[in-house]
Amino acid sequence: IFTRNVCVFCDRAKDTLSRLGHEYQEINIQQQKWALDLIKRSGFTTVPQIYSPNGDHIGGYTELGEFLKEQQVEKQHD
Repeated sequence: IFTRNVCVFCDRAKDTLSRLGHEYQEINIQQQKWALDLIKRSGFTTVPQIYSPNGDHIGGYTELGEFLKEQQVEKQHD
């Protein structure tokens, strides 16, 4: 999860993942210049930018909620 300092949606995304027991790696774009460059080159203008464990781009906080709901539905059908 790519984040920055003082970011409400970044904090919400991290809180959601933690609350549901999902591990994540945080990369703060204000502390890692390469990460800021990567985000800009990818065309993103906001954070958080969240990726799944296999590297697929999920999106921001709203898309994270949708992704987690889909994952829950899939688990119920297994």
